[in-house]
Amino acid sequence: MEKSHICSKLEFHLASYAVKCSIDLPHEYPQEHPKFRSFFQQDKDRVLHSESFRRLGYKTQVFVVYEGDFYRTRLTHSLEVAQVSRSLAVAFSANEDLVEAVAYAHDLGHPPFGHRGEDTLNSLFQQALADKFGIKAPANRKAFEQNYQSYRIVSELEKRYFEFPGLNLSIPVLKALLRHETAFDIPSIPYPIELVSEEKTKKVKQLYFDTKSPSLEAQIVNVADQIAWVTHDLEDALRVRFLHIEDLRKLNNRLLNLSEERIKKGSSWEKDTILWGRLLVRNMIDILITDLVNENAQKLSKHKSSKEIEQIEFPILRFSSEIEKAVENLRNFLLERVYTHPIAERMSSKASMILERTFEKLVKDIESEKSTSMKLLPYSTQEILRSETNPVKRVQIVVDFIAGMTDRFASEFYRILFEPEERGITSLY
Repeated sequence: MEKSHICSKLEFHLASYAVKCSIDLPHEYPQEHPKFRSFFQQDKDRVLHSESFRRLGYKTQVFVVYEGDFYRTRLTHSLEVAQVSRSLAVAFSANEDLVEAVAYAHDLGHPPFGHRGEDTLNSLFQQALADKFGIKAPANRKAFEQNYQSYRIVSELEKRYFEFPGLNLSIPVLKALLRHETAFDIPSIPYPIELVSEEKTKKVKQLYFDTKSPSLEAQIVNVADQIAWVTHDLEDALRVRFLHIEDLRKLNNRLLNLSEERIKKGSSWEKDTILWGRLLVRNMIDILITDLVNENAQKLSKHKSSKEIEQIEFPILRFSSEIEKAVENLRNFLLERVYTHPIAERMSSKASMILERTFEKLVKDIESEKSTSMKLLPYSTQEILRSETNPVKRVQIVVDFIAGMTDRFASEFYRILFEPEERGITSLY
């Protein structure tokens, strides 16, 4: 099949405002068009086959992975975001392959132990830069930011090709990753990156932050991410009994009320709390998707190109005001009752301690190649450290190593560093 015909076939159903398939789609490095796929399909496949994507199966969403086998992980969350994203893309006649590629990749940069892990790693990196080099954090700036880490993984840290670093995904995918935004994720470039990679930072700003808003496809993933975590985190919380049916009824939330009205049409729904939670979540997702389509379809039809969408001052894709308030209310409720639940806090506190002691030990010991902890690092990480002389970059390498850990690996690496026993290091690699 000719390359141009592949795009023609895929573009047949796309709206005028969708990002189009192209045989000359820009990349950071020269990239020949695949024979039987579009560039966006290739992007999606490269993410799915990456080591970083597989690791998501052992990284925390809300509940630490090793605490139970039935909780959602970053991997299952990413799959759910992709499913919701694709449904929205179909409804809006947007580019389905692009939204899936972005959805699969959007959480690759998450460190172990969820958002607590991200906050801890950011604080540790900031403190190390201040203590070792006198570099203080600028106001409202982060040293570690998971969206930018996702970008670094696919553009630099993944090693699968001789021809280029990273996965060499197309520019629209990379741009969407850097512009990923939710209540928990605010796009930014970490200040240590600016310190050690001035040319790279300038290029990133010019290439990816040159528009007022992200593409519609990027906005779809942003909203789908919020839909997935607000609904599925609620389902997990019901399963472990952090919440009960009556707790949700007392909230008198419009979204929950609409969803429960649908459940009541069934039979025996109240006898099984887990089933009730599943039905509730299924209905919530349908209500949220339907609301988005009803609220935005007509607005979108006025725009004639994807560039028009990107030049709008604020993201165009929004819930109705009524549902927006309900989502915000539910998000705050989950923050109060689930994300800061004593059991969740206990798990998070343990996770923070593991990361703190591991980070401090590694940052101290990278000064000596003969140190025990240096010898425990993978050979590839040891080689990178040996070849790097910039002290800030050396700390960044430690951050990258820890950020790439799964929950299980982080716990096991900590055990070997501080609580060695007869199992030794073979359980790690």
